[in-house]
Amino acid sequence: MKIKIKLSWLMVVSSAVIALCYPLSVQAATLVQESDLTAPFIFSWLGVWVFSGAGGLGASFIVVDDIDAKLRHPIVAKFVIGLFWGVGICLLLDALTGTPQGALTFFALAVSSFATPSTAGAMVWLSNQKRIDKALNQFTKNKTGIDLSDKGDE
Repeated sequence: MKIKIKLSWLMVVSSAVIALCYPLSVQAATLVQESDLTAPFIFSWLGVWVFSGAGGLGASFIVVDDIDAKLRHPIVAKFVIGLFWGVGICLLLDALTGTPQGALTFFALAVSSFATPSTAGAMVWLSNQKRIDKALNQFTKNKTGIDLSDKGDE
């Protein structure tokens, strides 16, 4: 596992965006808004969205060669995975526990930072064609008794 230093400017920019958006989201969370939209599409959830994206960007600096070699654009992929993990978990926490808005932003950053590498790794591990073929052959052999493996063809 390596940490990329070359892209540190990206982390600086995302930190600046977090610093600018957090006060706005805290202020918006205190205001009562009358609108037809619900969470996460209201202005008070801006901090959750920004912190989720920042966690995904932060996870982009953690490089696992086996995972990053399989992803076409690892920074974009990890950003999107982190964004949706953070917002999704915050929606779940908000619905089940009624957690305060300030705590949700912390959860968004933590979840997106830690879930992104594990989700990307699971996607790469599950998409290995040899592993898929082996599992399907084992399933077919157990259910039908027919061995479809390529061992005899070599």
